[in-house]
Amino acid sequence: MYIYISDISKQNNTSNVSKGNLDSTTITLHSHACLEFKYKDFSFVCDPWIDDYAFFGAWRHYPAPVIKACELAPSALYISHEHSDHCHIESLKQIDKNIPVFIPQFSNGRLEKILANLGFKNVISLEFGKRVKIVNDFYVTIYEPASLWNDSQILLEINGFRILNINDAGINHRIQREVQSVDMICAAFSPGASGYPATYTHLTTQEKIEIYEKSRKATLDMLFEACQLYNATYFLPFASHFILNHPEHIKYMKIIRKNTIYDVIKRFENSNVKVIDLLAGDSFSENKIIKQPRSPNLYNTDSIIKYINDNFDKERFDKYYPSKEEYKYDKDMVLAYFMNLNLIPEMQFCEDLNVSVYPDSDNLKAFSFEVRNGYLELLDTHIESPNLTIKIPSEILMYIVKNNESWDEATIGYWCEFSRNPDIYHTEFWRILQAPFYLKGLGLKNQKQNLAFIDENSNVAMVLESLGNEGQKILSRYGLYCLSCNKAPAESLTHACNMHGISNTRAQRMIKELNVHYLSKLNCEN
Repeated sequence: MYIYISDISKQNNTSNVSKGNLDSTTITLHSHACLEFKYKDFSFVCDPWIDDYAFFGAWRHYPAPVIKACELAPSALYISHEHSDHCHIESLKQIDKNIPVFIPQFSNGRLEKILANLGFKNVISLEFGKRVKIVNDFYVTIYEPASLWNDSQILLEINGFRILNINDAGINHRIQREVQSVDMICAAFSPGASGYPATYTHLTTQEKIEIYEKSRKATLDMLFEACQLYNATYFLPFASHFILNHPEHIKYMKIIRKNTIYDVIKRFENSNVKVIDLLAGDSFSENKIIKQPRSPNLYNTDSIIKYINDNFDKERFDKYYPSKEEYKYDKDMVLAYFMNLNLIPEMQFCEDLNVSVYPDSDNLKAFSFEVRNGYLELLDTHIESPNLTIKIPSEILMYIVKNNESWDEATIGYWCEFSRNPDIYHTEFWRILQAPFYLKGLGLKNQKQNLAFIDENSNVAMVLESLGNEGQKILSRYGLYCLSCNKAPAESLTHACNMHGISNTRAQRMIKELNVHYLSKLNCEN
């Protein structure tokens, strides 16, 4: 069963003044991004990756959790997005399927399908910006990230104490005006949760190290700024507690430069923000941190490499990595998959580029395609110097194709190698591959047409009436929480965007997306 926010009791807008404390509340970090907020007898667990590995076996916990997923007893769950270090299938299998699971209301509906396939019976898809009472003195509000990637963050109000769990969604300065002050911020604190730059072969080793070093410092500075912006008293660094699992990837571990808990403490010293430096199994209660015993060499590079070599478990790894026998390369199926990307709404936003893909780094299996004017076309000839070169194990490619899996599982898992020429990141192209979903009623050609059913002067209420729940999802994804707004009948999209601090660029993209869905609806009706 899926429950959308309109189906449950409506609440007032979030209060922006903290009046509470953490009495009767314990915060426990179980692993990586898995935080448990226990208020009296109510347990709210976020992103429970506890058991084994993520990203086709590429990531492992570090340090290891002190519990197993079957030992969790949450009263409710929150899943921020579908990446396997947050929505971890094997861990979720161990959890009671009758508890409520709160998720962000993405247009693609992929999280709902994943959880339904696992047997969860009470999946609650929350509209961005809608405050909901879960139990007495416990409210949640899910917010969109600053970017257009499928991710989310959540505001918890526990007995009046306000905690913003930003996770790895980045700092959205626009929602700060909605949320204002909080007591605690929880956020990822280190680079490394991406194959970039380690797996990009057009960069030298030194260039990669320099990118990591700049990113490390920029991440800490951003987090410090966020705590000042939200006037936070506490900062809880998390969602960066992992290392690469496979000995084959040690070459990347030697390049990656990550922040440690100690780097965070140093950056915040002499500030008015208290760092809650939890590692797996540690908890925070009554203004005290209860810690598990740790090795003093936890972050030593040699110790980490030894840990990888000593603890790699091939049998467990094989549970997460696709086998070549089951996922045998089928070029025709792969080519059909890429042609079907033309049925994805975001294709009309895609940059012009040409791409060559090398399954198993094999020239005989290679193929090329180009995207021009929002349409992907396979090429008869192979391009040797394209804008983007992708080398990927064929078994992973086939798994993606057969299961409509997110390409992030491969790229964040360090399983691919890339080369860019010129060195330009094609954001919209990768958004298509991040969470592909197909829209009925879209034609295969001329996607980037002049759609003008909805424009900046269109009335918000008309958009909601024309597109229904789909329109509401899109508006809230861009930061317009219009469904419960009494001004919707009188506001144009331009006025609403101005009132909510949404940039013109973001507003124009939203209008294009609304038009794509409106066109699809018209075609299906006809």
